[in-house]
Amino acid sequence: MKTIPTPSLADIELELPLRRVTDDLAAFTERLSLSAGAEKGYASFAAEAHPVGEMTERSIGHGVEITRFLALAGTSERAQVAYFFDMLVALLLLNHAAMITVALAPPRLPRDVAARRRVLSDIITAAGSDADFIAAARKAFAHGDVGEPAVVETVFHAATVPAPDDARDGRPTALGLEQGLSLMAFLRDQTSPAILVERAALQLDDADRFARTIEQDADLDRERLDRLQRASNGANLLAAADLARACLIDAVTIGEVTPRPRIEELAQRLVEPRLRNIVMFAGAMADRLGELRRMQQETAGRFKPL
Repeated sequence: MKTIPTPSLADIELELPLRRVTDDLAAFTERLSLSAGAEKGYASFAAEAHPVGEMTERSIGHGVEITRFLALAGTSERAQVAYFFDMLVALLLLNHAAMITVALAPPRLPRDVAARRRVLSDIITAAGSDADFIAAARKAFAHGDVGEPAVVETVFHAATVPAPDDARDGRPTALGLEQGLSLMAFLRDQTSPAILVERAALQLDDADRFARTIEQDADLDRERLDRLQRASNGANLLAAADLARACLIDAVTIGEVTPRPRIEELAQRLVEPRLRNIVMFAGAMADRLGELRRMQQETAGRFKPL
């Protein structure tokens, strides 16, 4: 009787050439344009509608690939798992970044609210019995001014990996295990979390400046007042995104000094409680990623080449 071999990570056919990988938090912040000046640039950013549904489907797609990795790891040699472990960490980083961006993006449509609920549900399911993590997630995804949306028939599907010719540089896309080499390169080429933290500090300084102008200038016309309020909101959104992304990157990169104390300090300057809650939740996600990274390093030490 012919034996059918059990699939394992060794069966993954890795794709070349490498693709450029962009996470959703990076893409979110890159939508800012300051060509017309800081005030107008931040105000325009705050008014943008973000593709929340697409982010949701990417988070689902990466979740599917994470589950697939874990299933194949169970039938693979330990050395193979150790070699491919960066693929898992990269997929988790992309998955978490997409989820946090869904929480950040102000919901404009009933579909956006449905997307937020779907992502929160996925997080709660994956968290198991971790009550503190679930509570942090609920706070991060709360949005007090939305209310109950109209009933909307919304089904979110797992995003699929585009063909190489259809992939656009600089745009976030779903990736699978076959793009493992690109995932590993992405993980090793991350922006410095310290740079993100200092950029967030500058954005918060801008937000404070806009707020002071509103307080000190009693003669502002309605158009300028509205623009300044939106500019302050946009600067806060961007600062929260950078702080959240810094948390995640810090968890998966090796650095002598962690920026977490500075992140927590700056998060207190965010004007909206929901933004502070999002950064706190990103920190909770980062703690889990950090534990996984430490486990990886311990495992890798057992399989060093001779």
